[in-house]
Amino acid sequence: MISHLASLAENKLILSFAPLTFYYAALKRVGELFPGPSKATRAYLHAEADVERALKKVGWRIRKRGLVTTQFYFAKIVETVPI
Repeated sequence: MISHLASLAENKLILSFAPLTFYYAALKRVGELFPGPSKATRAYLHAEADVERALKKVGWRIRKRGLVTTQFYFAKIVETVPI
C-alpha cells in the first residue's frame, strides 16, 4: 500500500497509522475478549520501524513525526519526502 501511495505523490506524503506498542496491543487483546462490534478496534497495528523501512524501500524518508490522541483514539502521523 505504501508503494502505491508513494507512486501517487510528488514531493510530500502524509500518512497516519496505529502504532504497535505493548500497551496498545494489550488494549486490543482485552477488547477482543468481550462480545460486540464496538469493543475491539479493527485497526491494524504497525511498528514504526516497519513503516519507515517500507518508505525507504520506495525512496521516501520521514521528515516529521507526530502523535494524534484522544481518550480512545491514537495514531502516529508522519510527513515524508522523497530521498
